[in-house]
Amino acid sequence: MASLEQFRVFVAVYRAGSVSAAARERHLTQPAVSAQLSALEARTGEALFTRTPKGVVPTERGKLLYSQVADAVDRLDRAGQALRVSSKAAGPLRLGCTPEFLQGYVLPRLSGETALLVSFGQARELQAAVEAGTLDAALVSLPAQSRALSERPLLSMPFVLIAPTAWAAPPQPAPQELAQQELAPQELAQWLNAQPWVSYSLELPVTRRFFLQALGERFGARPALVAPDLRAVVRAVEGGLGASLVPLFAAAEALAAGRVQELGQGRDQIPAESWRMVYRVADEDREDLQGLARALQA
Repeated sequence: MASLEQFRVFVAVYRAGSVSAAARERHLTQPAVSAQLSALEARTGEALFTRTPKGVVPTERGKLLYSQVADAVDRLDRAGQALRVSSKAAGPLRLGCTPEFLQGYVLPRLSGETALLVSFGQARELQAAVEAGTLDAALVSLPAQSRALSERPLLSMPFVLIAPTAWAAPPQPAPQELAQQELAPQELAQWLNAQPWVSYSLELPVTRRFFLQALGERFGARPALVAPDLRAVVRAVEGGLGASLVPLFAAAEALAAGRVQELGQGRDQIPAESWRMVYRVADEDREDLQGLARALQA
């Protein structure tokens, strides 16, 4: 009869997509995981995975077994976790996100009911930390990259085109305020390309796509500042260094205070960015995670 540990190892390998990643998750050596998996395959009489250079892919027998045992393994793991938590005071929820998203979106929505220990990083490394168990959850705009991870949609965040408040209006007959202008798309593109630009990176995939798809022109503005921090980007726009295209959460406070102005053509013509909470499949029923997700959706 197969042991519970064999089923746990099997589920870990299935979700991680590799023996080495499952070994890290289970805090075992790679040979130990391979031995448990081989023993389970010997009992089923069939291969459960096909080995590839990039990891393992479940066979049809593996998919069937996963559907039969995964839920039971998760319930047992959650029961064990509940016993451990009840025996000592629960610690803070270990959350990963970017500093800009924390400041611009998360902090205004926290009530203090959930204690947080926050780590900063980019989406892929944060998801890897969740999978490895060093983080409980991550707030990212990248879909879950592993079968070991689940996700809960939080929001669709629009992008906004912002400019310094001191900038004069483009030269055409229209109202005096730049934020109220409704330029033809190509006229706006030509005017913006003649202005200095502030950006998060040199690649600017969202900005270049916006210019091509919404304005019908290639992006060609002169870079005035490139800084990998959206807070610095917005502050630079406030200081008059140039225009920029940023997620709304990064510019919301500056817009509300009148420190930057929004050019109306941006928000409705750029696809919003989907943000989600990513966590381990085994943690789907954790109330602290779901409570934080509900707060961030409010």
